[in-house]
Amino acid sequence: MRKVLCLMLVMLVSIAGLFAQNRTVNGRVTDAKSGNPLSGVTVSEKGTTNATQTNADGRFTLANVANGATISFSFVSFKSQEVKLGASSTIDIALEDEARQLNEVVVTALGLSREKKSLGYSTTTVKSEELNRTAPVSMFDGLLGKIAGADISNVSGNPGGSTKVIIRGYSSLAGNNQPLYIVDGVPISDVRPGSEGIDPDASVNKPATPGVDFGNTANDINPNDIESMTVLKGAAATSLYGSRATNGVIIITTKKGRAGKIKVDFNSSAIFSQPGILPKLQDQFGQGWSGSFVLSENGSWGPKLDGVERLWGSNPDNSQLLKPFSFVKNNVRDLYETGREFNNTISLSGGNENSTVYFSYGNVYSDGIIPTDNDSYKRNSLSLRASTKYKNFSAEGSFNYVNKSQRFVEVGQSAAGIGSTFFEQILQIPVDIPIKDFRDYKNKFFNVDNYFTPYAENPYYTLYENGSRSQTDRFYGNINLQYKLLDWLTIQAQQGADVSNSTNKIWRNKNAPSPGSWNAGNNPESASRSPDIGNVQQGAQRYYEYDSKLDVLIKKNLSHSLNIDAIAGLNYNERGQDILFTYVEDLALPGFFDISNATNPPQSTHFTGKQGIMGLFGSATLGYNNYLWLTLTGRNDWSSTLPSGKNSYFYPSANVSFLLSNFFNLDKNTPINYAKIRFSAGKTGKDAPIYRVYDVITSQIVPLPFGQINFPYNGVPGYTLANQLGNQTLKPELSKEWEVGGEFRFWQDRVGLDVAYYNKISDGQIINVPIAPSTGYSSVTLNFGKIRNRGIELTAHVSPIRSKDFVWDIGYTFTQNRNTVLELPTGLDKVTLNSAYNASLEARLNQPLGVFYAPGQQKDPAGHVIVDANTGFPIPTTEDVYYGSAQRDFTMGLTNSFTYKSFRLGFSFDWRKGGVFYSSTAELLSFTGNLYTTVYNDRRPFVIPNSVNEVIDASGKPTYVENKTPITESNMDQYYYQNLNRATFYQWTILDKSFIKLRDVTLSWTLPGNWAKKIASEKIVFTVIGRNLWTGLPNGNKVIDPEASNFGRDIASELGEFRVGPTPRSLGASLHVTF
Repeated sequence: MRKVLCLMLVMLVSIAGLFAQNRTVNGRVTDAKSGNPLSGVTVSEKGTTNATQTNADGRFTLANVANGATISFSFVSFKSQEVKLGASSTIDIALEDEARQLNEVVVTALGLSREKKSLGYSTTTVKSEELNRTAPVSMFDGLLGKIAGADISNVSGNPGGSTKVIIRGYSSLAGNNQPLYIVDGVPISDVRPGSEGIDPDASVNKPATPGVDFGNTANDINPNDIESMTVLKGAAATSLYGSRATNGVIIITTKKGRAGKIKVDFNSSAIFSQPGILPKLQDQFGQGWSGSFVLSENGSWGPKLDGVERLWGSNPDNSQLLKPFSFVKNNVRDLYETGREFNNTISLSGGNENSTVYFSYGNVYSDGIIPTDNDSYKRNSLSLRASTKYKNFSAEGSFNYVNKSQRFVEVGQSAAGIGSTFFEQILQIPVDIPIKDFRDYKNKFFNVDNYFTPYAENPYYTLYENGSRSQTDRFYGNINLQYKLLDWLTIQAQQGADVSNSTNKIWRNKNAPSPGSWNAGNNPESASRSPDIGNVQQGAQRYYEYDSKLDVLIKKNLSHSLNIDAIAGLNYNERGQDILFTYVEDLALPGFFDISNATNPPQSTHFTGKQGIMGLFGSATLGYNNYLWLTLTGRNDWSSTLPSGKNSYFYPSANVSFLLSNFFNLDKNTPINYAKIRFSAGKTGKDAPIYRVYDVITSQIVPLPFGQINFPYNGVPGYTLANQLGNQTLKPELSKEWEVGGEFRFWQDRVGLDVAYYNKISDGQIINVPIAPSTGYSSVTLNFGKIRNRGIELTAHVSPIRSKDFVWDIGYTFTQNRNTVLELPTGLDKVTLNSAYNASLEARLNQPLGVFYAPGQQKDPAGHVIVDANTGFPIPTTEDVYYGSAQRDFTMGLTNSFTYKSFRLGFSFDWRKGGVFYSSTAELLSFTGNLYTTVYNDRRPFVIPNSVNEVIDASGKPTYVENKTPITESNMDQYYYQNLNRATFYQWTILDKSFIKLRDVTLSWTLPGNWAKKIASEKIVFTVIGRNLWTGLPNGNKVIDPEASNFGRDIASELGEFRVGPTPRSLGASLHVTF
């Protein structure tokens, strides 16, 4: 691999230095209506990649222009124009107003550029300016709520955390549902170091601590290096990627050098964050349990708060603290600090008619809202891209390096006897105890011995004594060589590589209360806290992906009315991983976090995997009279993860685009200036995870009556067959999809509409199912199960006002996806996708993928709740009941921008309606009596309304009588405890996940050109930025942001959250300067 990287770097440096001289064109571009200069107009030589942009005065210089070439001028909100180059090398041109370019070019599968009007399927493209408007660290932050058909969420809300991207619903029961990422025509890996590899199902890829999220590698890309992102949604759009395309494809085109003088761009931002949604707590009752004040309790089940000063906490050295018995306002919010994020990128680009170069350096430092820098993210990125051409030969390539380091504060449930997590400890502090007082966690009142309760730990101890860190070095890039054999025939070769090496470490310190101390039993309840024995988990992962492609491109006019645009080629892709995890627990010495520091022997797991795909592909587009296009594509893949001799699968597609406005000449005679209808159908797939076809061996463990023997033993290795049975009939998951839609624009593009309806069926689900132990195995991977996704996508834009000085633009997206499980494996009535505390997220036949089932309340034939005559609690059902679906009713996005002269105000809303999720934050707050719902009836005795008691009559039949047993003050706490009231508990913990978010607000000012010139600048833009400033939640959720999850970024994450903490809201500013 080192040789490959060195060769790529040498070639890049070589082609960047091949500069030559030729004819140069210059001129000025103005607004035809006002006469004002237009800055940022794209000026290009038609049919080539040679292009530049106008400066603040509307002037441009375009080098390397061939004699007789056609020069194109394009700019958002203006009609594109073309000028045939004559004897003069100066072109001054005025562009006429028109909201959007009707001949928009988009990047499609295999990196092919196509006019959007010729596409028979739906695509969405986001340009660099829109993507980077809020100065995001992650490229996905600029897409939230702006892509119809794509559900994008930042699952952890922490710096550098993972992003979940689901396009047109979940297609797989158990596998990976994330899209394929393509950068400049080459696929890149998108894994979560320490959490998942190229096989998300492999058990070795599951971290010992799922509360740690080191992010996904697609987030490594610097958004400032991106020219555009195009989302390909349907099978016809993605089928050229065959076995990897079933979840959609996101195509990223990076910035390149342009002919002309050296251009320098500098982007800098500073963003400051505070916690967003926090749980709504009750403010009526204080520390205690069962209605009594108890100094050592971790709940708020005590007496009414009265403001009277009371002793609290432990009493070391016969001393004790005093405080008012009052609700502490902003108790949780005040313990967080202001997060900081600094994002800087500088880039240089330029070139001449033959060669161009682009170089950038980016630096990110982010320290989140949790006290200390234990939730920090650092990233340094270098990018080099260059191109050159000589006669019929051209070459271009890129080389990218990313170095990132991250620290993450563990969330989720504490590991019993091992160590605690931060947010979980906060939830167990009564509402009258000031949390910030615990910051001095070594203070005699708050240390391990004397923290106020033996049932929890000081949250600041978990911050300072436990931790995690991750370090990644990554190289990715490509070389692309082209030779034009004929005017209409080009041969192209491309080699891409993506290699990353990551190390991560997670540790928990060892501690134990001293004998005789408060937490060793010397408290009012004589309760003792178990010692934390501590642990260390250390891992190293290497991921790589190599992609080779050789193809032939044809672009030819067959007659005056018929043309063809075709490609045929060969592609080989290889991916691999090498993962080593070592785990120890029961540290010998506290504070020394090394795998050698343990009384127990280390447990190590080593996993190596490699898979390859060989593909033959072809695509042909026939265009007729500039109004009708037919595209046929096909790809045949041979996958190494499928059975030998049965590993060949064909993925065809077809799409038709009919441009009505050209056929009927609508633009000249009607308000309709653009109208297109389209239809497409195709098949895509997903091959099997690695090592599922044949039996594999694993290290031998021999159980004994007392203990076990681990191999190697006395230097002798030992192996046995793994518990998973190989399946030599395994097939890929196959998805068939058809789509119909249209695009319409009215009144010179003042109104635009893009609508699509799709129907997708994913068959042959690859599922790991249990089998009888008598077979000698515990599970086998099968193809069984069918899922259907169908839905509507709508994208619209309206420009209510467009004048010389003022422009108002509105953007709107709407998505409704309906997901249904059509088949399940034989003998299974359900597949459990995830669960927590008896609440299950399941796949059930003829229901949406991801429905919630949990215990409910038994009812009599008249619908009355049956309660226990002794406790007054509802009696739980013997079978779980339905609580709702994780599937949303719809999602909707709304953007507005107002431009007045050099000022621009923009904002966007993201509305996601419907669905439910499980909240363990609500669960623990209910248990501790801190949640607002626990003060029902002011905690006075009450009888469940309309409840009955079941009485068995003499004949053995049940009868029902009115219930008169109250829930008393002494057992009120048990009523809100899952273990004791399963019948009612899930009404408080399975919540509505709807929300409306003000995703971003920006106010920009472009400084006058004469001001910029004083520092030799072409353009200076200053922007004030707000992110997630407001979130609206339904009445059914006053607890937590529904986007947050610590169950990864796939279907399991739809279960909800397990004590994850708040997501941030941010405010800051950015500066963009062009020289």
